[in-house]
Amino acid sequence: MTRTDPVSTLSLSLLDAIVARHGLRRVTLALLAAALRGDGTRRTKARLDMLDDHLRRDVGLPPRGASPPMPDWVRHMW
Repeated sequence: MTRTDPVSTLSLSLLDAIVARHGLRRVTLALLAAALRGDGTRRTKARLDMLDDHLRRDVGLPPRGASPPMPDWVRHMW
């Protein structure tokens, strides 16, 4: 009995469909560019480090540091 793996069959047929639609050269260049672009997780982490604490809290991340002290004039506005 021979076992066929549906995942590999699906991925190969999907790749064949992409090559048929866009051409072998364009698909190869896109794969090469994606491979040379590097690790995407480092770029994502660097962008998340630039967020201010309010936005970090909105997306569920811990704040980077303590909040700056509130000026006196803001306390009296309420």
